[in-house]
Amino acid sequence: MIAAKKRSNIFLILVLFSAIAIYGYFISQNKGSKKIDANEAIQNSEVSNIEKGVTTFKDVEYKTTDAKNRDYITKGNEAKITKDKPDLIELKTVHSFTNLKDGTVLNINSEKADYFKKTKNIKYYQNVVITNKDTVITSDIANYFAKKNLIRLEGNVVMQDPKNKIKGDIAELDTITNNLEIFMNKKEDKVYGRREQIKE
Repeated sequence: MIAAKKRSNIFLILVLFSAIAIYGYFISQNKGSKKIDANEAIQNSEVSNIEKGVTTFKDVEYKTTDAKNRDYITKGNEAKITKDKPDLIELKTVHSFTNLKDGTVLNINSEKADYFKKTKNIKYYQNVVITNKDTVITSDIANYFAKKNLIRLEGNVVMQDPKNKIKGDIAELDTITNNLEIFMNKKEDKVYGRREQIKE
């Protein structure tokens, strides 16, 4: 009787140890969970943020005022600021405008532009078009210098109005008087054009 009881106890102990071992094995395998290592977690984070350290805004407007309280306003469909370049704002689908001395509006359009917050200067590029009344000026690049009230155009500059068409390498446009100068880089190829507005 005692021997049978001992055998029963030994059997129960063996079953118990077997059950613990089997349970421990399945827990270690844990087929219903997914292991994510550190690298995978970082990748998932980057995908969700798309561009780390970049802040994007929609439909922005920036205004610069000169010494005579004349506003130079710039709008963009999108603005992007990068963490490592906080002074630079990258703009898309850009339109700037200002009122000239004669009361007309000067418009500057481009697909892209860089706006520098400290100086208020703007670099326009990709399909730069400047219009005022019946005059159209196109170029590869245009730089607006806020303190000088000046736009400097470079590369394939073309000024056209109903009576004239002038081509050059560089042009300078005064955003107050609307005076325009166009010239070439090479002296031997020099084509010089100058347009001055009638003084009031």
